[in-house]
Amino acid sequence: MSWHRPATWCRRSRYEQRDRKLYPGPFWAAVSPGVDLGMSLFEELKRRNVIRVGIAYAVGTWLLAQAADLVLDVMGAPDIILRSLVAILALGFIPAVLFAWAFEMTPEGIKKEKDVIRDQSITNQTAKKLDIATIALVIGAVVLLAVDRMLPEQGSLPPVGGSEAADTPPANREQGSLLQKNETPETRSIAVLPFVDMSPAKDNEYFTDGLTEELLNILAQIKSLQVAGRTSSFAFKGKTEDLRDIGEKLNVNTLLEGSVRKDDQRQRIRVTVQLINVADGYHIWSDTYDRDLEDIFAIQEDIALRVAEALKINLLGEEEARIVDHSSTDLSAYELYLQGIQSFNTFSYDGLRDAELLLKQALVLDPEYQPASLALVKVLLEQEETGVRSPAEINLMASPLLDAMLENDPHNSDAHALRARLFEANRNFAQAHSEYQLALNSNPRNVNALSSFGRFLFQRDQIDEGLGYLQQAAQIEPYDIKLQWDLCITNAQLLNDAAARRECGRLTDISASNPMQYYGLMYLHEYQGEFAEAMVLRELAIKADPADPELTAGMALTWLDLGDIEQAKIWLDKTARINSKSPAAVVARMAVLMHQEQFQEALGVAQQAYEDKLPNRHGSNEAIYRLLARDRVQRGDFDGALEILNGLLPAGLDSPLQSDNIDDASLLSHMALVTKLQNPASEQAIDLLNHADELNQRNSGRKIPFTKPLTQATIDAARGDKEAAIRSLKDAIEKGWRWDWQDAMYRDIQFQSLHDEAEFKELIIYLEADMEAQRLQAYERLGLPQ
Repeated sequence: MSWHRPATWCRRSRYEQRDRKLYPGPFWAAVSPGVDLGMSLFEELKRRNVIRVGIAYAVGTWLLAQAADLVLDVMGAPDIILRSLVAILALGFIPAVLFAWAFEMTPEGIKKEKDVIRDQSITNQTAKKLDIATIALVIGAVVLLAVDRMLPEQGSLPPVGGSEAADTPPANREQGSLLQKNETPETRSIAVLPFVDMSPAKDNEYFTDGLTEELLNILAQIKSLQVAGRTSSFAFKGKTEDLRDIGEKLNVNTLLEGSVRKDDQRQRIRVTVQLINVADGYHIWSDTYDRDLEDIFAIQEDIALRVAEALKINLLGEEEARIVDHSSTDLSAYELYLQGIQSFNTFSYDGLRDAELLLKQALVLDPEYQPASLALVKVLLEQEETGVRSPAEINLMASPLLDAMLENDPHNSDAHALRARLFEANRNFAQAHSEYQLALNSNPRNVNALSSFGRFLFQRDQIDEGLGYLQQAAQIEPYDIKLQWDLCITNAQLLNDAAARRECGRLTDISASNPMQYYGLMYLHEYQGEFAEAMVLRELAIKADPADPELTAGMALTWLDLGDIEQAKIWLDKTARINSKSPAAVVARMAVLMHQEQFQEALGVAQQAYEDKLPNRHGSNEAIYRLLARDRVQRGDFDGALEILNGLLPAGLDSPLQSDNIDDASLLSHMALVTKLQNPASEQAIDLLNHADELNQRNSGRKIPFTKPLTQATIDAARGDKEAAIRSLKDAIEKGWRWDWQDAMYRDIQFQSLHDEAEFKELIIYLEADMEAQRLQAYERLGLPQ
């Protein structure tokens, strides 16, 4: 609430003085009948000391206001108190000068001016006293103004962020401070930059990063404060950019930075922290904490409260900031937790495994430590997404942790967001939707909830709403590589060429070496049926990340689509050398064997994967289960085929007609066909097809446009409407469908009824010609001999 306006308060307006005669009037007659009307008003004001009283009153009021500003500033009092005081003092000016006009000091005390005999008046003596008092007040004002100009605001340190900040003129600095005070609520924002590890051995990075993240989490509890996300803040770790440039890139107006020196031998810690105004690079507040290591939680709380207080004074005005109590625990459990967080943030398979072990150890020491429970659930969900664990497995491990947290804190936004992801992994979509809404009701700026909900809605064909949530999350986390990937791939799936190139291009800006920068545009070309262009980008991605078996397996599958079995086998061998047991390697091996007409060998690979309960990765289970179901159908084992296909349904579903948690119309049509082959008059087959048709009609057709007509072709074929099926297939081909086309057109039971149709054969001829042309183009683009 610093209020620096000495220059404007001391200035008095100057008006042109004009000599004029006073004419008799009711006011003068009533106030002082003894006035010499021939005397100028100015001379009479001087004689009665009215001017001196006015000057003394103005100077004294200014000093009083400045003193009140300092006192109220220290007390953290709201601005309204100072404003009210200034208003009262201003209103008192008129009564003061009227009093000086109408009354006079005499040896006998205060008398009305009209009752004082002119020869006995002592106004000259009073004038001298007023002059002395005014001079004293002016001297005090000059001293206060000088001190105010020399001292930085809020006890701040010199400017930071480069020479430009140091060269900022004082006038500009003051202007920047005033702008800070007048900011609107929409601009209150802060980023917590990674603290610097100042330990002698530089071996406490995990602790320093953990402290940074904990402070970020605490500050994020202030509802009226926008806090930049962890990933975006850490994107500037170790960089020497001007702090004002960082603030602009993160779209915040304040930065919190500091350093940590941890002395394990003495069990002591020193934390230096400073809050910086991005506009001018000057410190708003800073402090140093020298404490016992076990006081780390008290340090975190105190820093958060001091920052909140400083922001309230300089940014938030009267809005009350709320900081929730932060969890504390045994120091050993806390260090294990921080080490687990560090391992998790590597986002590697080994890192996830190490994080799980460390966090479990922390929970053994303190089973009630909520941050460790939340972090463990995040690790488990990440393992499910990367195919390390099945949804059922993580459900058993994570549900009790989330239930305990929400029982203790029903409004825990992070816990609700994680529970939503757990429901989603188990295909309980209705519950997932409700949990996401609870998470965002508790904290509308929860980045994990915003991004996860955005992906969820997008996949459920709520395209615009899903993109809206993703974009909200990206405003908070502009440097989150995973979130940027979401924006890249969603626009690619919509075939928004310009937007996809823009969003995928930002991946390069964020991380120049990350292979994701090639994925999005690679998929964009594949969705459009442009395989040769996609393969060039896939090869670049493989060079950037040669240890990813999914990339090499994808190259093998694309060569199969183009009709080059030898190139497919080369890439399959590369995949096997990386990880022969990955879902991508298994699916690629099955496909190569099927193309070589080694059907029994392919079935053996699929059966083994089925028995091993291979994690589902990018639809791998669908390819495995459908191949096994196809084999059972061909052997007349329809019940066995349906049992296999039932494995693709959400867990706990008694009937495929329970539609709330089924979003796969193609699967329903496949089950309907098997049911119909078993019993042509089956009512259930009709119900399944009707329901599949209803689901597909709800599909907007915007996301990967060829999927809707391709699914419709399977429904039409299962109904026996060959003309409609071929028409839908043609539509899918025109919209870019090429993926796995040979298996679908030649071997899939869903299109077997179409094989003798002339128009169906024409579609195969068209696809073969297109693949031959693209194969030649791929040879040329990749520099391979034809």
